[in-house]
Amino acid sequence: MEAVTLKGRKDGFELRLAAEASLAEIAAALATLLARVAGDTKGTEEVAFVLETGDRLLSEEQAKAVQEVFAAYPHFKIQTIHADVAATAPLREKFRAKATHLVGGVLRSGQEADYTGDVLFLGNLHRGATLRTTGSIFVMGTVEGLLIAGAMGDQEAVIVGDISSAGQIRIADTLEIIDKNSYTAQTTSYIDDLHALVHGKVPDLAKLRPKLFRKLEEL
Repeated sequence: MEAVTLKGRKDGFELRLAAEASLAEIAAALATLLARVAGDTKGTEEVAFVLETGDRLLSEEQAKAVQEVFAAYPHFKIQTIHADVAATAPLREKFRAKATHLVGGVLRSGQEADYTGDVLFLGNLHRGATLRTTGSIFVMGTVEGLLIAGAMGDQEAVIVGDISSAGQIRIADTLEIIDKNSYTAQTTSYIDDLHALVHGKVPDLAKLRPKLFRKLEEL
């Protein structure tokens, strides 16, 4: 397979870079193709190129090497560089945000644990300890410390489970100090339409947070 293939477009040209080709092979093929295009176009006429990299994500260094080949032709410009794959860092964050973390063990006073996504807590959270996550918290362990759900401002987050011994709970920017109560494993804490932190039961989630309710059914 050729390292670079050239295809005409209504508004210029498309260059497809072979994912398995080395950078040296691509640079050499580009130089040959651009020289050919330069011979077929007027030197004063701007020519636009779309670079399709397929399954290859060009690093900053690789993109610079490609641009250096184009630098020999001032009337050529790279209109866009497009890959069929997403950048790995944002994609990784996206999956982390959707993940459910199974957390056990003991968090003692003064300790903090931070997560991205939802947390199923099976451990022991001592008074003075903090469990914080960007998503929701499902409590199946013992909680005496601080629970923070929706830590990045997600007001759709909930805290489900027995919080009767918790010191405080917080969802997004709404905080509640827990006093004498009759909360159980079915207690569901969430922010309502009036921006108040209220407590209902697990079945309420079916209407209030249907996606979370389905996730809870799977736990």
